[in-house]
Amino acid sequence: MSVRPRRSIAAKARLYFGGAVAVALAVTFGAFAIGWAQYSIQQRADELSRQVAAVAGGMTASDAATASTQDRLMRVEAGLMGAQLFVTDTGGGVLRSTVATPPATLPLDRLATAASGDGARSGVLRTAAGVQVLVVAAPIDADSQLVAIQSLAEIRTAQAGIILIAAIALLLAVIASYFIGGILARRLTAPLIRLESATELVAAGALGTQVAEEGDRETASLARSFNRMTRRVAATHEAQKAFVADVSHEIRTPLTSIRGYAEAMLDGTVADEDARLRALGVIRDEAVRIGEVSQALLALSELEAGSITLACVPVDPALLADALGGRFAAAATAAHVSLELAIPALPRPLGDSERLLQAASTLVDNAIAHTPEGGTVLVSAQTEAEEWRLAVEDSGPGIPVDRRDAIFGRFARFGAPAGAGGAGLGLAICRRLIELMGGTVGVNDSTLGGARFEIALSIAEE
Repeated sequence: MSVRPRRSIAAKARLYFGGAVAVALAVTFGAFAIGWAQYSIQQRADELSRQVAAVAGGMTASDAATASTQDRLMRVEAGLMGAQLFVTDTGGGVLRSTVATPPATLPLDRLATAASGDGARSGVLRTAAGVQVLVVAAPIDADSQLVAIQSLAEIRTAQAGIILIAAIALLLAVIASYFIGGILARRLTAPLIRLESATELVAAGALGTQVAEEGDRETASLARSFNRMTRRVAATHEAQKAFVADVSHEIRTPLTSIRGYAEAMLDGTVADEDARLRALGVIRDEAVRIGEVSQALLALSELEAGSITLACVPVDPALLADALGGRFAAAATAAHVSLELAIPALPRPLGDSERLLQAASTLVDNAIAHTPEGGTVLVSAQTEAEEWRLAVEDSGPGIPVDRRDAIFGRFARFGAPAGAGGAGLGLAICRRLIELMGGTVGVNDSTLGGARFEIALSIAEE
């Protein structure tokens, strides 16, 4: 089955623009035609009312005139008006007329007072044959009135010429709008066409391709978004390559140790019991290290994939302080480091209690590990600008300014050899957890002389 080719944006814009203009002009033309028809009829009714009232007044003033004279006057006036004239009594009964076989009565009770202000009445009525006519009646005296009847077909014939001119103008406007729409469409879509070419370059592998931020506001905004996207895609691609290299290094080093000691045990190089136990200990430690890296990578990938749902509820700071004290009091004592907790019970932050404890534990663990013997690790909380802030600071070596963003990256370490310590993913996981709770985490200098890591979260409404 053949696939019908799709129209370009420029072609669609031209059609849509021309169609919108055509619909707008058609509606305008319809409103004009209806309004013009009503206006023409009303104008003719007013004009005919004045004429009939003038003739009726002349007939009243001619008391000495004979019936034959008035009949001749009616015929002359009927020719001038282009209407049929009748003289009727107040009930509509026909007394005289310019018609050879006039009806016995005329339905004048449905006429409304005319706008001319001379006592005439007018209205549009339908004859027994279904023909619409304009009827105007003006009083001659207390017992009679002069009535003029004109077919609307004559009025509509006069309207047809103007409506034809308007229809031709409408057609020309639609044709002009179609071609003007094409010019406008090409100008509007030119940046989009260039953007399309840039996306093809990105698909071909030029991930960092940039485009000019031109065109109207929406198109320029789209170009800016495209440029940000391609920069992030290029940065992510580079980060992925570095990530793969880092993972390979982190796993290759312990695997090399495991393989070396295992081969030494197999070929008899490690023969005595003490050496064998040391080799087994190294194999166990390196296997544990690989397990820690794997678990940390799995946790980080789940966080970045959004497969972990975090709560957003008020967290009790007192319980957080108790949990941190219980976890790290023994470790601080073993490291000969003073661990101080100063976390007031109120106010309470919004977040996930377990994940906040996990993030804070990472910061406290790192602080204890990098603080020399006899040093201090202080965990405190305070409010600032409607935010709850948890600070973990130490008296260790601190973090240089040029490394403060990098330490939150994967496998980032500072102050320890690449092969020692943890997997280097703790701070990356910590930052991602806090971001998922709607907060931020950063590092600055501490008044204790070392680093000050600070978590900021929104305060729960009490």
